[in-house]
Amino acid sequence: MKEISQLTLSLTLICAIAGAALSYVSQTTAVPREIAHLRQRSAKMALLLPAETFDTPSIHTSSLEDGSTVEFFAAKDADGKTLAFCAQGSDASGFGGEVKLLVGLEMDGTIRGILVSENSETPGIGSRVVSRSVRRSLWDVLAGRKAETAALPPNAYLDSYASQQLSPQAFAFGEEAAPYVIQPVSGATVSSGAVLRAVNRVREAWINLPSSVKEM
Repeated sequence: MKEISQLTLSLTLICAIAGAALSYVSQTTAVPREIAHLRQRSAKMALLLPAETFDTPSIHTSSLEDGSTVEFFAAKDADGKTLAFCAQGSDASGFGGEVKLLVGLEMDGTIRGILVSENSETPGIGSRVVSRSVRRSLWDVLAGRKAETAALPPNAYLDSYASQQLSPQAFAFGEEAAPYVIQPVSGATVSSGAVLRAVNRVREAWINLPSSVKEM
């Protein structure tokens, strides 16, 4: 019985020390991790905004009826003039969980581009929905040629939203080749749907965004 008590005490002390150590590490790395996250987000937003963008301050967070939020950022030049906007939205029903995306917007609400900033979608078919990457042929790899990267690497599904203006009419899947009708990626309708719902949340938040915020 004495040995069991000693073993229990030892395990309790080990767990307490380990827990304290993990808590200390988590607290001491929280700020650096947050700074790194903000830098990564700024770098991604830069791909969706004008080249003259100098700063991207957060200007408003919209709370929607479904409990989700959409955060808006203003693309400011060196003189403080607003050039465009960027919105961050999300949907929790992706194939692998939550899908977060950034939507670059012109001053009138026209979509400049969309970039999925965080996701856990299945590599392969799911990647066709959320990934933007430059592909190189086998010959280019063997020849050691570097890929020619565009400012925003292409993605056929995400690019189908570009140049469309956010309005009260929601984006939807359908067969018609008409405005606001989007074609999902075959075999990846769950991932496609998560992106569509996230974009529609941004759309809803944008059309209800106070004019005073857009003029900041």
